[in-house]
Amino acid sequence: MAQHNKRNPAKRPIGKAVPPRINNQGKEIKLSLYESLNNWLNRKEKGITILAFSLCTLFSLLLFQARMDIGGDDSGYILRAYDFIHKGAFPSYQGPLYPLVLSIFISLFGIRIVLLKVVSLLFNFFALYFLFKTFRKRLPALVFFPVLILTSINAYILSFASLTYSEACFMFLQALVFYFFFKLIDKLNQAPAGSIKDTYPYFLYSALFVFLLSLSRSVGLFALPGLLLYFIVRRQFRSAAYFTGAFALFYILFGFIKKFIFHVSAEWGAERSALMLKDQYNPSKGVETMSGFGERFIGNANLYLSKRFFQVIGLRSPDAIDINKALTYFFVGLSVFALYRAIKSKNNYILASALYCGVMLCCTFLAVQTQIDQPRLVMVYVPFLLFIFIYAIYDALKKAPWAGQSMLVYLIVISFIASGASLINRTAANMPVINHNLHGDMSYGFTPDWANYIKMSEWCADNLPANSMVAARKAEISFMYTDKEIFFPVFRAYSTDPDSVLAYLNKNHVNYVLLASLRINPNVADGNIINTLWRMMGPVEQKYPQKLKLVHQEGTAEPAFLYMIVP
Repeated sequence: MAQHNKRNPAKRPIGKAVPPRINNQGKEIKLSLYESLNNWLNRKEKGITILAFSLCTLFSLLLFQARMDIGGDDSGYILRAYDFIHKGAFPSYQGPLYPLVLSIFISLFGIRIVLLKVVSLLFNFFALYFLFKTFRKRLPALVFFPVLILTSINAYILSFASLTYSEACFMFLQALVFYFFFKLIDKLNQAPAGSIKDTYPYFLYSALFVFLLSLSRSVGLFALPGLLLYFIVRRQFRSAAYFTGAFALFYILFGFIKKFIFHVSAEWGAERSALMLKDQYNPSKGVETMSGFGERFIGNANLYLSKRFFQVIGLRSPDAIDINKALTYFFVGLSVFALYRAIKSKNNYILASALYCGVMLCCTFLAVQTQIDQPRLVMVYVPFLLFIFIYAIYDALKKAPWAGQSMLVYLIVISFIASGASLINRTAANMPVINHNLHGDMSYGFTPDWANYIKMSEWCADNLPANSMVAARKAEISFMYTDKEIFFPVFRAYSTDPDSVLAYLNKNHVNYVLLASLRINPNVADGNIINTLWRMMGPVEQKYPQKLKLVHQEGTAEPAFLYMIVP
């Protein structure tokens, strides 16, 4: 192993300046463009690093969102943390770790939305820090520093940094996974074949953070096979067994804690059932078939590889809704090429990153329905994908003349321009919003549909009797803005039979229904709205018109209505 390591270019001191080379005549050989730029970047390392973290901090604050996001998951994590503290309900759905972390702060300070968002900001900052620590001495400066800067100014990453979604937490844990996994790779290269004495702490550290990653969101579980695939490709089967055993140790221990302390046995039940549905919001369409999963995979691949990935890196408009199969093929082709370059160059760090990202993306494409279509599902892997792609081009052109190597420089410059433009546009749009939000106007910045929904939620909290229960499509957001547990969540149309609907609502003590005009496309008021409750209540109104009484209306454009269910 040790001898093999000496031939491994990935272990050369690539972070250091390249000394001048002398030919047989004693004359200095001109450095390549790569060597010149690597030398310059390494000399400026301290300044570039300070710049990256300063930009990250500055724009995290400028893009700060004091209000809750309209997606729902933003509020959902807080609500599950609240229920864990006050009701003892273990937060299994969508991963328990992040709500458990939030519950610590909620137990100490209550629901302080800005404070909880600052926690998310810290996760994002330290995700960047451990990304720096993980890759700095393992990649050429011309690959490492551009990606560090691009990550620090990425508009999508910085926007999610102040949301209480799990993305910032996930990216922090993901960076820690690779921080320790790369140390494990180094130790395995140094240790005698088959030796566990000097490597077992790193197996445990790596497996621990892979396990924590699996608790932060459901897809995190597939980090294990993603990293095991690295050992399999390297034919390190004993290491694969050790790694699996270390993960199993933490998995069993946590299962014991859940069962005997929190009295929870099934963690994946409800979520697995939802993922099996053809339409997560309309269970009546049934469960997915094998051919349906194939169509789902292809559909998601087109959505996330041709649209969302390029939106995140600033090369497509955030308003783009169309897919481009040519971009999908380009992404896949570049990925295969990058994997080939990682294997050919024997760069184990890029190889591990590429296999991990490939497995995680494939599992995501299989797991989620195409109507989910959210940039955050691919955003969390973007820093690693940039490392992988830029390194592949760097490695392929390392023997090219200046003109050939300059192609990579042009690509990096284009990436900076695209990311910078995306960041400036998003910052300009957010400045007036954050100013109003921090001065108490929490509905400012919302479109009329959401402004009316929130005002209606507040009206319900202020005016309805104490024993009221209001069925709402976004109950978790209503709770965040009112701090009243009077909203019953209806995530999907459980039935369109009027008698079944009334029986369902009666069973859950619902006596009011909030019917809103929430847009499907939040940027376009085209009349297409989230109609979950409308589909349930429409048949009720047709069969029993006397059962529904209009109590209150908020707004005229994209209004929200409150109906009482008459006994």
